[in-house]
Amino acid sequence: MGIMELVVYTFAILYFTIIFSFFIGIVFLENKKTKNINNISIIIAARNEEKHLPSLLESLISQNFPKENYEIIVIDDRSEDKTAEIVNEYKHKNSNITLLQIKNESKNLIGKKGAVDKGIRAAKNDILAFTDADCVPTQNWLLQISNHFTEDTDIVAGYSFINYKNRFFQFLKNLERSSIFAIVAGSFGWNWGITITAGNMAYRKELFYKVGGFGDIGTVRSGDDDLMIQKMGKFAHRMKFMFHPDSVINTGRDSTTSSQMNQETRRGSKWRYYPTSVKIMTLFIFVYYLIFIGCFLGFLFGKLSTILLIIIIILKIIPEFLLITLFLSRIKRLRLMWVFPIAELIYIPYFIFFGLKGTFGKFKWKE
Repeated sequence: MGIMELVVYTFAILYFTIIFSFFIGIVFLENKKTKNINNISIIIAARNEEKHLPSLLESLISQNFPKENYEIIVIDDRSEDKTAEIVNEYKHKNSNITLLQIKNESKNLIGKKGAVDKGIRAAKNDILAFTDADCVPTQNWLLQISNHFTEDTDIVAGYSFINYKNRFFQFLKNLERSSIFAIVAGSFGWNWGITITAGNMAYRKELFYKVGGFGDIGTVRSGDDDLMIQKMGKFAHRMKFMFHPDSVINTGRDSTTSSQMNQETRRGSKWRYYPTSVKIMTLFIFVYYLIFIGCFLGFLFGKLSTILLIIIIILKIIPEFLLITLFLSRIKRLRLMWVFPIAELIYIPYFIFFGLKGTFGKFKWKE
C-alpha cells in the first residue's frame, strides 16, 4: 500500500468514526422529562419583521401553557417598518408581551446580539426560550421546552423546518439542515456543544451570565447561537434535544438566491471564532472532502483503483445514512430521505464553496 492510499484510508476511517459517533450520541441521548411547569421567558429579536410578526405573536399568545408561567419579550432592533406598532397592538391584547427598542447599534454588541442581550437582561425567568420573528411554533412548543427542563438541564434545542415555494428545494434544503440538527443532537449525547440554531433553542439565564454573556464574541457580526453554545457547553450540566413533533418550529424564509447565498456565507464566516476542538474537526472534514473529490477525479483519469473508490464511498455514505435516518425517524420526517442520493452528489462542493466564501468573502447581515 502506497503512502497516498494510506492517507486516503486514514481520512476515510476517521471521517466514518466522527459521523458514527454522532449516531451513537443520539442513541444514548438522555431525554428524561418532568411534569412540573417551569417559568419561561421568550426572547425575540425583530428587525423589519412587520410581515412575519402577526403569525408569530398569534402562535405565542395561543400556547397550550399557563399564561402566568411565561412572558413574551420582543426587541425591536432598529426597525424602519411597523414592527413596533404591531407589537404594541398585540401588547394591548395580551399583558404577557413586553416591547423593548434599540435605536442604535452598540460597538460592543453588534448584529443581533445587542437585541438579544437586552431581552435577556429584562427577562423575569431563568429559563430563556428563543425563536426568530419569521418562525411559527406549535401550540405545545413551550410545554415541550418546559417538560425537557429537569433540574439538571441547562440547554434544550429543537428542530425547525423551512418552507420554500419550490417543493424539491424544500426537501433538499431541509435534509441538509436535518444533518446539522442531527449533529446538534448527537453532540448533545456526548454533552458537547458544537452548534445550535437560534430559531428553536432554550437555556438558563444563570448559564448565560456564568459564561460572561456575549462579552468576548460581541464584536462578531453573527454567532449569537452557535458561538454561545460553544461557550456554554463547557459548563452545562446536561443538554437535551426535543424530538417530539410538537417541538418543531416552522420557518417562513425568503427563498431568493441572493438571500440564500448570503445566509450560507454568514454561517460559514464563523469558523475562525470556533474553539480549537470544533475548528480542528471541521477543518479535517473540509480537507477530507477535498481528498474525496481528488479520489473521484483520480478514478476518472485511471489513477485510482475502483476498489479504493468504492471503499471510501461506503465509509462516507454508511455513517451519514445511519445518522440522518435515525434523526429523521425520531422527529417523524423520514420522507425527506428520498432526496438523500441527490444531496450526496451536491453537498461536498456546496460545503467547500460556502466554507471558503464564508471564511474569505463578505456577507450582509440584514437589509
